[in-house]
Amino acid sequence: MFRCRQLNASSLQGWLQLTSPLLRSYATAALASEGSDATGFLALALEGKDQERAALLLAEVIDWPSNNQAQAQRLRILSVVVAKPLRRKGLGRQLLAHAEHWAKTHQLAGLNLPVPLQSNSSIALLRLTSTDHGWTGTPGKVVVGLSVSAAVEALVQRLENVVSRQSQHASWQIAPFPEHQTTALQERISMAETGQLGSPWNPDDEDYQWQPADKYSRLLLNQEEIVGWLITHFVSPDCLRYAKFWVDPGWEHSGAPLAMLASVMRSAHFCGSTDRIPKGCFISHPENKRYHHWVKKLFRPVCESWIEIQEQSLIF
Repeated sequence: MFRCRQLNASSLQGWLQLTSPLLRSYATAALASEGSDATGFLALALEGKDQERAALLLAEVIDWPSNNQAQAQRLRILSVVVAKPLRRKGLGRQLLAHAEHWAKTHQLAGLNLPVPLQSNSSIALLRLTSTDHGWTGTPGKVVVGLSVSAAVEALVQRLENVVSRQSQHASWQIAPFPEHQTTALQERISMAETGQLGSPWNPDDEDYQWQPADKYSRLLLNQEEIVGWLITHFVSPDCLRYAKFWVDPGWEHSGAPLAMLASVMRSAHFCGSTDRIPKGCFISHPENKRYHHWVKKLFRPVCESWIEIQEQSLIF
């Protein structure tokens, strides 16, 4: 009854109402950048008679840590959506079977599907990726959502009070993130590529599908040398994602991380102007125990949402 089609950037447009606004722009940009021979991003659709749009799967090929020296690759499922009138008819499982066939044809190591445990779709997705069908599950990241509230503003005020005390004898400075790539940023990116230090947003890295929100991003400087940053971007017009947060070793307890965070949160969400941003979000990884403990202590009591992700994997 249903025919599976692999969509390109043009044909995808008629199916985008089935997925989220964030994935709409991401998928369109990813497919458009690949041209006709797309092997890095996958859009599969199930079409019924009379061109009925029944279901849509979006996925991308990602590197995956492997015990072997060569880096393995998996197909990461970003979204599986079935039109409401056609749910509970096995269409989601059909799409996953087609995705599995595509991954094996392209010699990938397996499939990966992040499942948000607190979402309405979690039960259905966990059923699709159960151990009965060869899948295994491991704990993944946590997605934290914030909104403008008295509790969050009180947290910002507490951060600012701590920063005020710690910064009296500080040797660091907080600087705006530049609108255009600078020599200092280029040097930092080059240095990070040859060492173990973090790298800021790199405009030459094709993995980035977003642009920094310069107004709401910061650099940390020590004697004009970049030693940290907080880089944000918009996931939607009303939501700012805190995407890249880093300070070099030795600066963790200097007050600088809190200073960058408080500065951005104040200017983005509590500036008092009419263009303040009502929502924010960021990702925390539980395996980074020190950072995740800090996130839980600060943000879980005041956040709007705390969504734990379970990584479901099917290894070939």
